[in-house]
Amino acid sequence: MIEVEVKAHAPQDKGALEEKLVEIGAIRVGDEFQEDIYFNAPHRDFAQTDEALRIRKVTDESSEKIFITYKGAKMDEVSKTRKEIEVGVEDPHKVADIFQNLSFRPVATVRKNRTIYALKDLVITLDEVQKVGSFVEIEKEIEEGNDTKEALDEIFATYSKIGIKDGFERRSYLELMEIQ
Repeated sequence: MIEVEVKAHAPQDKGALEEKLVEIGAIRVGDEFQEDIYFNAPHRDFAQTDEALRIRKVTDESSEKIFITYKGAKMDEVSKTRKEIEVGVEDPHKVADIFQNLSFRPVATVRKNRTIYALKDLVITLDEVQKVGSFVEIEKEIEEGNDTKEALDEIFATYSKIGIKDGFERRSYLELMEIQ
């Protein structure tokens, strides 16, 4: 799958933003805490190749889930659109141990509180990222090989409907954290 994603700095008034989301038909799905441990490879520098490999722990009121995620390089100059491969795992410590035994090294941990909304086939998240700030992400998954333009147009139209017309950010939370 290809994750077509655009991130923007969030406006100061989160309550007003959430009201706008409800006005356009978005449904609040839930809240969760995410902790991402990012790794770098022994054979190439992911910061240079624009790739990412992480272990993500997702915690909500009723469960905890663990995922390994690989993200390919960004595919355009205006968004964070990239190939994404994700699989659930049981034990983040064992996965980290496997990675480290293969000479992958942990480079950073990103923690965030996320409020999730759904609007048709879009996922809209309001993120409070420790040491980085507040952001809105809108994403849509499409089949690999499909043109991303239609999805990007839909995402930017949705941003416009909720009153966000600038402040877009292509850098990942990991990249933003490292410049702090």
